[in-house]
Amino acid sequence: MKKYLYRLFAGLALTGGFMTSAHAIPVTINMTADNIASVGGLCADASCQSNTGWNALNGGPLGSDRRNWMRPSSLTIDLGPGTYYFAWRVRNVGGRSPNNPAGLLAEILWDGNANYSSSGWEVFNRNTGVFLANATDYGLNGGANIWTNVNRGPVAGISTNASWIYTANNFANADRSAWFRTSITITSVSEPAVLGLFGIGLIGLAMARRKRTA
Repeated sequence: MKKYLYRLFAGLALTGGFMTSAHAIPVTINMTADNIASVGGLCADASCQSNTGWNALNGGPLGSDRRNWMRPSSLTIDLGPGTYYFAWRVRNVGGRSPNNPAGLLAEILWDGNANYSSSGWEVFNRNTGVFLANATDYGLNGGANIWTNVNRGPVAGISTNASWIYTANNFANADRSAWFRTSITITSVSEPAVLGLFGIGLIGLAMARRKRTA
């Protein structure tokens, strides 16, 4: 009976019967938009045309709270290893004026990593989905820009490493709506618990072998 238990325990530990090293990890998205992120989601593919709407991100009815860019939204989802694309369509509200720019401010956080909105994010045509250019960076959250001046400081709940981004035509208000896309890559992470079980499995095999030779 003891020999059977040794072998069973060793087999479970070595094959990952108790735990697997590649598993889903929480990914948190904090974002806001001036004024509305009308559509957004985790993209099914790199085109970002087939996306899942996230009502939790700047969602709700088209009321004053949704248009309040000073109040960010947050969402946490579990994702396994792989590359994921995220996209938002930002729509400006109000009259055409250099004093009424549009903007997206966001951060994606996972497993000690971060992807902050910056000029590295991509801009797509809102109708055709065709890539246009990289986003234009208008300054860090809390840096010298119109959003900081109006808010009298950074938007709380989003890192000051994130930048307000939009298109090159922003202050001319020529682009009233635009798609923004970025991606993250989650790699498989070895877990100490799995390594511990592997070691226990080796001990179990050794003990079973010693039992046979005793």
